[in-house]
Amino acid sequence: MVAQVDRICPLCAEPLFYQKNKKSYVNYEIAHIYPLNAKPHEKDLLGGEEILGDDLNDEENLIPLCKICHGKYDKPRTVSEYRELVSIKKKIIEKGAEEEHWKRYHIEDQVSAIIDALYDDSSLDIDPEIDFSPKEVDEKLDDSMSEPTHRKIKRNVQDYFFFVRGKFQDLDETGELVSESVSLQVKAFYVRQKAAGRSQQVAFDNIVDWLNAKTRPETRDGAEILASFFVQNCEIF
Repeated sequence: MVAQVDRICPLCAEPLFYQKNKKSYVNYEIAHIYPLNAKPHEKDLLGGEEILGDDLNDEENLIPLCKICHGKYDKPRTVSEYRELVSIKKKIIEKGAEEEHWKRYHIEDQVSAIIDALYDDSSLDIDPEIDFSPKEVDEKLDDSMSEPTHRKIKRNVQDYFFFVRGKFQDLDETGELVSESVSLQVKAFYVRQKAAGRSQQVAFDNIVDWLNAKTRPETRDGAEILASFFVQNCEIF
């Protein structure tokens, strides 16, 4: 459960462990989002609010907080803080469900080689193609996509589209039709995102997370570049 919040308190970002004398010590407690033994005034306060899980001891109603935030959360309890923790936990639950889907969607092993080439292939030179205009990106992205992500996708397409396409063409020349297979895999993963009602921002982030988990590039940038390629190439959006 601590791993779900990246080992930091989701309310204040304080580490949930501390080091002393070369030993690691716990600095958190497991909090019930909806109180386990709610007092009458707490039941009135939270009446009509969403409750996560069928049982108050279900993992869905539990979250690790640093000891200070746990104490502040419980006393005095407020609706705004309750809603904040519910929102945080729902995102954690959604992320966990998304990670389960990663296991069901395969991606060709050769994709890792393409991503690796982004970091060390001497043939990568973005200058000759610098005038390429990724018009498809502007036509496809809607208002749910943040401006920074929109710009990042456009820049990735402008800088790397021809390089990535060339690497896929090189693989296709071996007779394995890698590009077609990968395109179908990415399309299938995106269609699931769309069917689940994900916004473009969430869908793109989930696709990047999936590619990152499957290919394990040196940095997340590699997965973002590949996802951007497929936006321009029409598999995504």
